[in-house]
Amino acid sequence: MGEGGVERKRTVKLFCPSLSKIIHVIARDEQQLDLGSIARAFGLDPITIKLNGHFISRGVDLIASSVTWKSLLSFFSARGLSTGTNDSDALIVDGKLTKVGSKRLHDPA
Repeated sequence: MGEGGVERKRTVKLFCPSLSKIIHVIARDEQQLDLGSIARAFGLDPITIKLNGHFISRGVDLIASSVTWKSLLSFFSARGLSTGTNDSDALIVDGKLTKVGSKRLHDPA
């Protein structure tokens, strides 16, 4: 939590080089990564997505339950990798494009 018990929010910039597309995500420091929503924003297969070349462990719901935005950005910062603070320092998102009309691998219906 930030000052006064309020959790800090930040805008994180994500860039997918294969699509030449950048998106902005509003993230709370203690929020777990939702790799499914990031993958959908770029049209990538969520199982193949990597951030700054790193595969982030995730559950069947595509949420990285053991990684928060704050911990991820601290990890990248300590290694001199991009941290998404601006468009020129955006996190690099890689993954395979989803096939149009394909079904999800995990369909609870």
